[in-house]
Amino acid sequence: MANSVSKFIDPADLYTGGYTSNMIEANKVAHRSNATRGVVQVQITSGTVSLEMRLTVDAPWIEVANYAADTIEEVVIAKFMRVIVSADAVVWLGETK
Repeated sequence: MANSVSKFIDPADLYTGGYTSNMIEANKVAHRSNATRGVVQVQITSGTVSLEMRLTVDAPWIEVANYAADTIEEVVIAKFMRVIVSADAVVWLGETK
């Protein structure tokens, strides 16, 4: 069960036409308690969503999942996360504490 939910924010606040979300920094409480898994919910109107993660601000972004349909699935939580949306989609991350 997710105790904390964050939406991957489109900087233009449109969620259409493709975007790279603002970065989410994983919940510090989750990392202290070794709760390293969460739930991602993807709602796609059109296009695809790439979920990317990195461990530090100077590490490269790595694609860990790519979605072409609405999905809810368990994911590993990295320190920094973002999504790249090719068209129209909204994505949320639920973290456990």
